[in-house]
Amino acid sequence: MDGNEWNMDAKINEQVKNKKQDNMITPEIRYKKTAKGMMITEYSGTDSYVVLPDEIEGEAVTALDDYAFARNLEVEEIWLPEALKEVGRYAFYRCRNLKKLILGNQLLDMGGGALTGCRLTEVEIYFREGKKSCLKSIVEEMRYQIRVNLYGYSWRYDAGEEKNCTDGQMWEARILFPEHYEEAVENTPARILETHHHGAGGYYRQCFYNRELDYKKYDEMFYHTVAEDTEETAVELALNRLRFPEELSEKNKNVYKTYIREHMETVAAYLVKREDIEGIRFLEQKKLWSEPSLQKGMDIAAEGNRTESLSMLMDVRKELFPKKKKTFEL
Repeated sequence: MDGNEWNMDAKINEQVKNKKQDNMITPEIRYKKTAKGMMITEYSGTDSYVVLPDEIEGEAVTALDDYAFARNLEVEEIWLPEALKEVGRYAFYRCRNLKKLILGNQLLDMGGGALTGCRLTEVEIYFREGKKSCLKSIVEEMRYQIRVNLYGYSWRYDAGEEKNCTDGQMWEARILFPEHYEEAVENTPARILETHHHGAGGYYRQCFYNRELDYKKYDEMFYHTVAEDTEETAVELALNRLRFPEELSEKNKNVYKTYIREHMETVAAYLVKREDIEGIRFLEQKKLWSEPSLQKGMDIAAEGNRTESLSMLMDVRKELFPKKKKTFEL
């Protein structure tokens, strides 16, 4: 690994370590040494937030054994080791309260049934190199709506025979995979069972190629969300892509913008309920607010005693729609 790659790792690791520094490494684990590194064989703790060590006895933790967390009803969030490359079968089997996984992108696949019986709602992945990950394995096991935050680093290179890294910047993508489910419906005259699909989530779970998320294909599925999911789901998905436009084409950006403009009152309700001040500012910068949508947001903020959102919306209205001074003729 050359100096430039080490520099990239250092910048990614800095963000990871900043998040890890206030959390104690969980000690209630059993492990064994393998030819590929350390394997965590069992977790026996009762913490709701679990940070697994990146190293044990000076060696990287590279694997999580079959059934390592199985039937743990306490754990809600797990930060997996940075160099993890293998997750065994049924590793999180029936961890019914597990809501969030945080991991690196060296893990490319999950063992069969790893998330069976879980209801995961959020995933964070840190990309140290490339854009391959195990995200496809995760979302394919989850039929429920799941929110995904992706973080990585993009580099610029000097021209020449050898690629010398000069500078780069962090990128972030927020991706929503809507819920989907199948229903067996009896066709009585034909005496057969037909499978009916509900929700757009099934289409989005097909937007992968060679373990990478295909952003173009993902964006092209938006009409399915509009047709099959709630308006709030479509608003959240469109806002995510506009605010964090990783690999977003101009064509699809305009599709999302048009939808947001046409549903600004739903957008206002969505942002106020989540106290999303940055989202309110983003729409101000893009000049997407309308007076009726601002009023809708202010009404909801006032009813819910959300004073920060109310104050922000009032400032936006004053900035974008200043009241005209009355003039009188004598």
